[in-house]
Amino acid sequence: MDLEGKVAIVTGGGQGIGEGIVHCLAEEGANISVVDINTDSASKVADEVKSMGRKALPVIADLTNDNEVDRTVQDTLDSLGKVDILVNNVGGVSEETSELMQEYRALSWDESLPAYMTYNSELWDRFYQLNLKAHVMVTHAVTPHFVKQRSGKIVNIASIAGRLADPTQMPYAAFKAGVISMTWSVARALALYNINVNCICPGLIYTPLWDRGATGMHQRICDSIATGQELPERFRRFAAAEEIDIEKLTPREFWLRLIVAPNVPLGREQTPEDIGRAVAFLVSENAKNITGQTLNIDGGQVMR
Repeated sequence: MDLEGKVAIVTGGGQGIGEGIVHCLAEEGANISVVDINTDSASKVADEVKSMGRKALPVIADLTNDNEVDRTVQDTLDSLGKVDILVNNVGGVSEETSELMQEYRALSWDESLPAYMTYNSELWDRFYQLNLKAHVMVTHAVTPHFVKQRSGKIVNIASIAGRLADPTQMPYAAFKAGVISMTWSVARALALYNINVNCICPGLIYTPLWDRGATGMHQRICDSIATGQELPERFRRFAAAEEIDIEKLTPREFWLRLIVAPNVPLGREQTPEDIGRAVAFLVSENAKNITGQTLNIDGGQVMR
């Protein structure tokens, strides 16, 4: 894709999808500002980029904080000289938020009500801060630099959750849909300045977030089996058809066989590198006439 000499900021670049994006951009020649809230993760990935012969800067920042957003961009400019590419990848659910979700559900969930009622105001605010606000504010911070140089590439990482109806994950899905809408608006606003803005919606990728989710789900189902409770219908039907002994599966095997296989038309998981290769294309000159678009990389789960 010939990104030699380009400078990219990748938020959430220290693990999971972000790490895959960083590796793919570095392979194509880019120098990378690896932004993450975790010091060890950011430093490890930055060192990997340097070992590839590229420049790399680990930036430790909480991108829900406006001052740290501005510092992230300024540190990148000071160290790497410019910014050509922004990949807004930060998002998901922090471990602290996951714990708060469990506490609130244990204390307040009325099982006669829809699942979206398990999210209180504080949880909605936390999902907004991490999954939409951070995208918006980092975009704000780089926009003056892109406008001044009359060039730039922005790729927002959303999720197929933003294109599907899922009342069990309503805040996450709502703000991922917001990222898609934000992409359209920013793309229209910045087209005048030769700036491309696109969005990618990943499907099922075994990130640390999914590892926590699959482990918890697998444990709850095993506990249900042990106490003689009936499995949820979506697992019961598939497990019976495939003759799967759920209790003997690891959480990852459970995820692959009972979450990925029955839901992905191509029958396989996606990888961080799948997302990274698409990002590398969208920020290259090969995609100079592509803007305001949303690309699903999900094995066929969303076909529109």
